[in-house]
Amino acid sequence: MIKNIFLALFAFCLVLAEPSFSLIKKGEENKEALLVIGGIQGDEPGGFFSANLLATEYNVTKGALWVVPNLNFPSIVKNNRGAAGDMNRKFAKISPEDPDYKAVNFIKDIITHKEVAFVVHLHDGSGFYRPEFIDAKHSPARWGNCAIIDQSELKGVKYGELEINANRIIKTINEKIKDKEHIYHLKNTHTAQKGSKDAEQLNSLTYFAITKGKPAYANEASKELDVYTRIYYHLIALEEYMRIAGVEFERSFELTPNGIKEVMKKEIRLSLFDDRFLLALKDPRASINYIPTPINQQFSSNYQSQNPLVAIVDETRKGKKGKETNIYYGNRLLTSIRPQYFEFGHSLPAASVKVDGRDEIVTFGSKIHVDDNIIINSQKNVRVNVIGYENPSKKETDVKITKKDIQRNYSIDKAGKIFRVEFYEQESGKKDKFLGMFLVEFAKLEALSIKQG
Repeated sequence: MIKNIFLALFAFCLVLAEPSFSLIKKGEENKEALLVIGGIQGDEPGGFFSANLLATEYNVTKGALWVVPNLNFPSIVKNNRGAAGDMNRKFAKISPEDPDYKAVNFIKDIITHKEVAFVVHLHDGSGFYRPEFIDAKHSPARWGNCAIIDQSELKGVKYGELEINANRIIKTINEKIKDKEHIYHLKNTHTAQKGSKDAEQLNSLTYFAITKGKPAYANEASKELDVYTRIYYHLIALEEYMRIAGVEFERSFELTPNGIKEVMKKEIRLSLFDDRFLLALKDPRASINYIPTPINQQFSSNYQSQNPLVAIVDETRKGKKGKETNIYYGNRLLTSIRPQYFEFGHSLPAASVKVDGRDEIVTFGSKIHVDDNIIINSQKNVRVNVIGYENPSKKETDVKITKKDIQRNYSIDKAGKIFRVEFYEQESGKKDKFLGMFLVEFAKLEALSIKQG
């Protein structure tokens, strides 16, 4: 049976409710799987965004694919190589007191799982690797744009022809490079050999995998390149690794730097407070204020997203006064959010509306598309607040509302198309209770095309 599963495994909880990493399993169950890992170093966005696109924009039609796109999520959010030091140097030995201890041991358990056939680890490296010294940016000391192995082969193990498979990846990428400077080469670190110049790799994730009988490969894209070109090269490599593993797939975008850029602009959804409040973020405003929030709760402790690189973090940022609640997509700050506290009621799960003349029931925590107008039907003891809508009668139900009737600056997006509709329970002598909300987007729903892999 073919399944594409989003499975968030929270390995441990951090201070300020920072998230841990996720494991996404796609394809067939109980089959040998290709494991792809990104984000061990938080300042390498080509790696973690590539793994994330693999997790969110690829459909596996045959075989099994496991993806960890955000291994060192706290460092990704901080755009830091390692908030607690370089995690990729902690696989030979790590102290139980190390903040990375649980994450490192958890990913070890995943790597050594009986269903994992081999591992691909994604990185962004400095300069451009060259087997011979050319200049400071193009030399054996650089790590950018190369396929890395720890040794030539892992004998007696399926997919253990490390050098052969890595050269296959290099050939595939080099047929599609955008500039001759971007050419890929093989970098064999000869990790376990006496006198190896890369002996520090003895502490790395890929070498740990090798010692456990799991073939492991690393793919590096150069930090000299823009992030979309880095992702382009990573995804070319990943698609070829999937073919090696017998994984068949479809993807939802064109595999070009521009195609990647466009798909990364897609709307990101966060569900808050048991699906009572939805944020649909597509080029959002810098801040979204007065979000109804349960008394004594924080955003960062009560949200869900189908995108594993999305996080809500309570933090104090350099140059900013006081603590903020910020939403991140990887290392990209999307928006800041601010609460308005209410008691929550549960007497109403949905709203009765008329959308462009059609009667509909809209579940709270959802988004609807409106071509021209919406009418929200009145309900007893329920107050409706269309954020940004004003009319002389102060009535917000049983009236036709169009986009031009709502003040643009109250939208949650910079394009001025997406607006909040909130519902409150009214009871005489008591403060209103928040019941739920939905979003209205004044735009036609566009169909997405599927690209074959």
